[in-house]
Amino acid sequence: MSGPVNESTLFGEEVAVHRFASPPAAAFVHGLEDAWDCWNQLAGRLAVRLRGYPLDLPWRTGGSYRWRSRGAAAQWVEAGIGLVPDPVSVVVAHSFGANAVLQWLAAGARPKLDALVLLSPFYWPPSQRPDWQAFDGFREDFATVMTMGLRTRLGARAQTMDPDVFNAMARKMLDGMGPQAFIALFDQYSAATGLALQDIDIPTLIVGSPHDLGLAGERAEALKADLPVAELHLDPRLSHFSHVDQPDEVARLILQFLDRAAATSPGHAPTTQPLQRS
Repeated sequence: MSGPVNESTLFGEEVAVHRFASPPAAAFVHGLEDAWDCWNQLAGRLAVRLRGYPLDLPWRTGGSYRWRSRGAAAQWVEAGIGLVPDPVSVVVAHSFGANAVLQWLAAGARPKLDALVLLSPFYWPPSQRPDWQAFDGFREDFATVMTMGLRTRLGARAQTMDPDVFNAMARKMLDGMGPQAFIALFDQYSAATGLALQDIDIPTLIVGSPHDLGLAGERAEALKADLPVAELHLDPRLSHFSHVDQPDEVARLILQFLDRAAATSPGHAPTTQPLQRS
C-alpha cells in the first residue's frame, strides 16, 4: 500500500486519507460521429484489469465540427487524456479516434503508457496517391462505414426493421452529418502515411478485420511496417465496430496483450499486473 493521498493536522493530531490499490486507468477514445458510452460493454469486460475513463470528444454524434478550426484532433486527444484524474496506463481507441491518437504520438507526445490498443484504424497505403478517384472511392466507403455504425447502434431492431425504413434513416443520418464529417475523416486518413510512427515505443495492439475498409488490402501491412512496435491481429469475423459487436473477443485479445506487454517490455516498468486466472 502506498502513502496517504492527502493528510493534514487538526487540533494537534494527524489526519490522513489512504486509498486501497485499484486497477490502472485506461482512457477510451471514440470514433467519428460516435459517443463515449459506446465503450460500455468493452469497459465492463475489462474492469477486472482496467479502470475505464471514456472520453467525450468534440467529434461526437451531432457535433458541429467547429473543433477542427480550434485544434487538431491530436490536441483534443491530449486535452481529454489530461482530464483523466488518475495516471493513464492504457489507451484504447477506435477508428477516427485511433488515428487521432497516432497523430498525437507522432507529433512528439511521450506519455508514460504501458500499452496502446487501436481498433479498426484507417491507414493510407504509400502506393496510393490521394487523387480524385481515391477521394470519390473514400466517399462511398465513408457512407458504408457510417451506415454500419447505425446498424450497430440499432442492435436487434435493425434485424426486424423494414429495409426502406432503415435506408431512410441512414440517408437522414448522412445528410445530418454533412460533408464536414467526411472531410474530417478524409484528412486524418490521407495524412496517416506521413505520420512519424517509427519512434513510437509503446507496446501496441492493432485489432481489425482484413475486410475492414480502413485496413483492407495492403493497408494493414503498411501500418505494421510504419509502426514496427505493433502487433497486428486481423480476424474476418470482427466488424469495424468490434468493441460493440464482439466485446468478449476484443476484451480477450486486450487482456492477453496486456499480459504479453507486461512480460516483454521491462523498459516500460508496467503498472498492469498479469491477469489472475483460477
